[in-house]
Amino acid sequence: MTHSVDSCDMPRASPPKRLVDVAKAATGVFGRLGYRRAHMAEVATQAGLSAGAVYTYVESKEALFHLVFAHAFGQFAEGMPSLPLATPAFAETLELIGQGLRKTTATPLLKAALDQSDPGDIETELTTIIEERYAMTERVWPVLAVIERCAVDLPELEALYFQRGRPRHLAQLTRYLELRAASGHLRTMTDATVAARIVTESITWFAWHRREDRDARFYDDEAARRTVIEFVCHALIEPRW
Repeated sequence: MTHSVDSCDMPRASPPKRLVDVAKAATGVFGRLGYRRAHMAEVATQAGLSAGAVYTYVESKEALFHLVFAHAFGQFAEGMPSLPLATPAFAETLELIGQGLRKTTATPLLKAALDQSDPGDIETELTTIIEERYAMTERVWPVLAVIERCAVDLPELEALYFQRGRPRHLAQLTRYLELRAASGHLRTMTDATVAARIVTESITWFAWHRREDRDARFYDDEAARRTVIEFVCHALIEPRW
């Protein structure tokens, strides 16, 4: 006689594991659809839950959005919160995003280079700066995708990221290119801001956007990383004849 396995006999994921599943599913849905078009039912499906079961873990869509960043920025590292996660004030979510971005998108090697007038070995310095930015983008791109897709629906998030955060990173790289061009270590470009944007977009496409592209399978991760670094260094460093 065969024994049918009842659903109650099946091993079930623990609440902490399920909360992580919900956070990952929400990251994907918000990152693909944006805030307004994302629905709780879609997140539940992606997390392997019924539409109603997701409310066991989060009280609302606002709480779900907050969960994405709480998980991404390690807020639960020291223990899980009480469930369901309560609906926070949006200002609280914005504060979490701002603090998390300052930590996870920091580029200390670039900052250190800006404090030095003589780089010594310019190729080594530039390589480590590009590697640092590439690794950072590769590491945090899923949460950046959520921010960029949702900012169009959330003006305060738009201001935080597009008007304050991202321009600051571009300004740092621009200043570095100007500093090293003035000292003769790097090529002088017609517009250093445009040059910094070209570098940034090259890194962003290969470290992030190609993963969402139909042609993603054509690129090997390590080959893409090394080629972008080589390309940028060869474009910016004056040849030694």
